[in-house]
Amino acid sequence: MAKKLGAASLSIAVNVGLLISKIFVASITGSIGLYAESAHSFFDLLASVLAYLGIKKAEEPEDHTHHFGHEKFENLSSLLQALLITGTAFVVIFEAYQKFSSPGGVEFSEAGIILMIISIPVTLFTSRYLGDIAKKEGSSALEADSAHFTTDVISSASVLLGLILVRLGYPIGDPLGAAVVGAVMLYISLELLQHSFFVFMDFSPDKATMRAIEGVLADEQGSKRITRYHKVRARIAGSRILVDLHIHLPHSTSVVRGHQISHDIETRILRDVPRVKEVSIHIEPD
Repeated sequence: MAKKLGAASLSIAVNVGLLISKIFVASITGSIGLYAESAHSFFDLLASVLAYLGIKKAEEPEDHTHHFGHEKFENLSSLLQALLITGTAFVVIFEAYQKFSSPGGVEFSEAGIILMIISIPVTLFTSRYLGDIAKKEGSSALEADSAHFTTDVISSASVLLGLILVRLGYPIGDPLGAAVVGAVMLYISLELLQHSFFVFMDFSPDKATMRAIEGVLADEQGSKRITRYHKVRARIAGSRILVDLHIHLPHSTSVVRGHQISHDIETRILRDVPRVKEVSIHIEPD
């Protein structure tokens, strides 16, 4: 939890710095592209706060109203982030569309160019760091936050190109850069919405994960400790995978022996598939 919260805190700090600098430079240049980037960073900041709160809530233990924990609060955070990005994307695209017919002037475009050159590597580093933590810790909220910074890299590069075009005497470059920002935000938000939908609909994990789980059972069957298995089911809940399965034991197996076999299988699955956090095993006689 400490790593995830630390990463979320870094995300908030970086977004605050980017937002302040982009608003300041946008105000002195009048660039619609930089205003679009400011709006992008503002909603990224809100998303980072949601990620932090979602991670903190998801780590709370089970209670009388949430018997299986609070993991899905992290997915809820990811969903809200995606909705925020979607709304911002449509606003940015609409503003860019209006500016295409009559591109406004951009003053001191050099300031915007310098800011984008500085912000791109900062954003890229933050995106990769959050992505690494998200993969190691299985955090959907940090994964969504990493996606936000990925869009920032692409959109900042687009705004940079637009400002360079303005500097070269092509004012259409400014709204063009803003339009690219909106399009990239919309694409990433739709991917996040799709991922959140899969989790809330209790989709099963990927095929590789299911094969790893069944591999443990097949090995136990090969060693004759169990005669067969069936009804192997798994679902994603936040960063966790919950597994439910049935095993058959020889009819003469004692209760104590059956319990030990069940415990051993659970231990092996938890060890071999780290994202699995809970295994429910039903024992049946053959």
